[in-house]
Amino acid sequence: TDALSIELLEMIINNRDISIMFIGIYRSNEVDEAHYLSKTIRDMHDAKKKRWDLTEVSIGNLDATICEEILVQLLCVEPSTETSRLAGICHQRTAGNAFHLLAYLSMLQEQKLLINLGSYNNQPKRWTWNPDQIEGETTISSNVVELIKATISKQPQKLKDLLQLVSCLGTSFERDIVICAFPHMHDGTDPSQVGKVVDEFLSLAVRKAFLERQGDSRYRWVHDSIQAAAMQQVSEADIVAYKFKLGMVLIQSLEEKDVESNLFDIVNLLLHSDKECSEEDRATLLSLCLKTAKKSTELTSFESCVIYAERGISLLPVEKWTQEREVSLELYSLLTEAYLSLVNAEKMKVYADEVLHQSSLSELEKVRVHICNISLYAGVMNKAREALDMSLDVLRKLGCKFPKNKLLQVRLAVSSVVGAKLPTEKDIAELPIMDDPTKKACMEIMVNAATFSHHCNNIPAFIMINSLMTQWTMKYGVDVYSAPAFALFGMVKKSTSYKTSALYADRGFQLLDMCKEGKRTESRVTYISWFQIYPFSRPIHSTLKHLLRGYKVGMETGDVESAMWSVSQYMCNSIVAGKALKPLAVDCMTYIEQMQMLKADFTYHMSLPFAQGVLNMIGDAEDPLKLSGSAMVEEDFLAMIESSEGQFWSILHLQIFKSMMCSFFGDFENGAKLALERGDVYEKKNGSPLTMLDTLHQGISLYAMARKTKEKKYIKAAKKVKKKVATWVKKGNVNAVHYLSFFEAEEAALEGKSDSATKLYPKAIISAASSGFLNDAALVSERFAEYLLHDLKDSNRAGQYFQESIKYYTEWGSDYKADLLKQRYSHLWEEEIPKGISVSPDFVAYAGNNDIQDVSDPSAAAHAVGANNGRVLIAAIAQDESGDESKAVGKTSAATSKECAKNSKFNALGFGGNDEPGRGGANEDSASIDISAITTPYT
Repeated sequence: TDALSIELLEMIINNRDISIMFIGIYRSNEVDEAHYLSKTIRDMHDAKKKRWDLTEVSIGNLDATICEEILVQLLCVEPSTETSRLAGICHQRTAGNAFHLLAYLSMLQEQKLLINLGSYNNQPKRWTWNPDQIEGETTISSNVVELIKATISKQPQKLKDLLQLVSCLGTSFERDIVICAFPHMHDGTDPSQVGKVVDEFLSLAVRKAFLERQGDSRYRWVHDSIQAAAMQQVSEADIVAYKFKLGMVLIQSLEEKDVESNLFDIVNLLLHSDKECSEEDRATLLSLCLKTAKKSTELTSFESCVIYAERGISLLPVEKWTQEREVSLELYSLLTEAYLSLVNAEKMKVYADEVLHQSSLSELEKVRVHICNISLYAGVMNKAREALDMSLDVLRKLGCKFPKNKLLQVRLAVSSVVGAKLPTEKDIAELPIMDDPTKKACMEIMVNAATFSHHCNNIPAFIMINSLMTQWTMKYGVDVYSAPAFALFGMVKKSTSYKTSALYADRGFQLLDMCKEGKRTESRVTYISWFQIYPFSRPIHSTLKHLLRGYKVGMETGDVESAMWSVSQYMCNSIVAGKALKPLAVDCMTYIEQMQMLKADFTYHMSLPFAQGVLNMIGDAEDPLKLSGSAMVEEDFLAMIESSEGQFWSILHLQIFKSMMCSFFGDFENGAKLALERGDVYEKKNGSPLTMLDTLHQGISLYAMARKTKEKKYIKAAKKVKKKVATWVKKGNVNAVHYLSFFEAEEAALEGKSDSATKLYPKAIISAASSGFLNDAALVSERFAEYLLHDLKDSNRAGQYFQESIKYYTEWGSDYKADLLKQRYSHLWEEEIPKGISVSPDFVAYAGNNDIQDVSDPSAAAHAVGANNGRVLIAAIAQDESGDESKAVGKTSAATSKECAKNSKFNALGFGGNDEPGRGGANEDSASIDISAITTPYT
């Protein structure tokens, strides 16, 4: 079992959308403690939050009692002293190995030590044996192979020859291959009769239970021990020579397509011979080793690539860089890439240095090795800054120069943004394919350099690199890296226009479709676009499925780095969007464990605060204000990231989620302190959707402290937050609309404008809930309830909104926070809303005097349930036993209900003064609502 197969298995097991029972079998003598499979099983046992049940069953050898039970069944006899003695001999001779036992019994029968009496006296299923004779004439075999070798040695010579030949062809083989090779490997067979002879002895091998059929012309070994025994009919030295001869026979005799389909088996026959071969044979074997190494890389079997490429290098002449220049370069480059993939930096450096020290090679010829060295620093060594410097140095050697002076970099970056012109879809569609190899190599280096510059916070380098890539695409044509270049430049343009930014991302996906190799970079384009760009102009909930696709495609194509970025950003966007916490907690733990396993340290470190933040919100922390629990411990986290390249971003994420915990659990003083210390540094450095979350929770703490202390520093900072959000909304950020309403309510409350505040808070609640942000609806409801209780001294309405907040928290999955509110404020209401009845944002409305929203506004009219006296009606949908949700009961005061019944605007929504079924009605205690009359995106 190779490492990539295990990773695939873990990906399947960790996929929450798949229910699967997986049964795996392995031989414990072949899998030691250092084996990758053993490590994986240990990790599964040790996982703190695993989604799977892992059961291990160790199957040992049979004991003497079980051996006797098997004999009784096989021989159709009753248990007796004789069967017990035979079982004891069998157990002693075979050590209880099941396959060995069956082989031993077959041998006894062949040697007439175990006799079926039915074959003599017409009495079927009666057997006889002499235990003393068996004990005297058989010996203890060291293993099953020796026993089978003894059996094979007694077979006809032609059968022994055939078994020896097919033992070299792998676990299964085609009849035609045997027919092709047999007359060349074993003399004495009439060429015209070879097919008949091969078929005869293949059939005999099947009858003797050495082989079994797989279809009309394919065969396989019944057990690999039989294959091993057949191969050991001659000495080890002779078998190496035999294999080499067979491999050369197959190369010379088979058609090219048959050689290609059996390439690995043929090359494996040739690998281990140290015999001097002719120049022609050497060249043939060298070519085959190169071809097999390439194919292994395509199949992501890097261990195999190493075997074939190193064997190829052993066949190179002493003056390889002059006599076999191209083959040498390809083999050394393949080995450099393979050892990088195997995370063996020491071995990689040996082959990389060999290439880089060749003065006869151009920089373009050395590019693959340069890219490996850069990737080693960026990925394995986690040194993005050094990787960026190396990238720029290689680009200069290739003729693509960037200024070294920081001031010049800034000037170039600014001019790049200002002077950029968005190409039309038609412009993109008419582009040719880039064919200049130097330009293509530079594009690959630049797209990675752009990522490194972002990681190490070098914004000018990030801008100028991305700008040049988009310019080259328009000037020289489409490359596989053109798509991520446009998406990355869209990140740059986000500072000036969300719409233009999204259009650059759109062009990126258009370029992806135009490129034959587009899937290679699809995961990267996906996570850049659906995390950094689209969330600012489209509903953030729509990004989640795309980020999961980015993860899936990245794992499928081997772009593990982009796959890990995709799931990291899926976690982030899910938190911002208010995704249900409990399944999200499982997702977070699953993905961070995978990041750790795949050594994706950068994303692992950055994602740990996401995971622990979610766990804190469901109560998995002793101190909810501290990010310490099942995912991470704060002190350990800080020590772990101390020397990492991503320390800057990891600390920012830690601070953002600490700030969030402060506002979430009411520690507004520390939340405001963190907000003042950090300011908008994250938005300036990154500008991802996490900026929205950070801004919201900074604003909550700052407005809370501004209202409490009236200090200018809090008031000024709070108003700055509101101004920033207003700019977002003006630019088209649909996810920040409820933020703005909320901060407008907070500012009105701060300034003592209670009439405005009591309208704006419900407006923000409705906006958040109707857009799917249950998390934010819960927070705003809680803040409004606090305002009603402490500022307006209206405990009745405060109780209603605390109940509403509890319902939102519960539906979101934060039972922990809901319980905290119940413990603190349950005295404000006489009884809780009965179980089975949930407060729905569809029927929460704000109203005051003549400010009921016009019913033509679908985002607000659906919620226009209130009263002219400014009271808030909370309507609850009751679900009966049949699941009918067609009745709604509004709980409010009699006066409020009467006002609702009189108001024509409420009648338009189904609050009529009559009591006709399906049309709605109102009396002193309740109002019946026709739900079908209300259309809203959130139910």
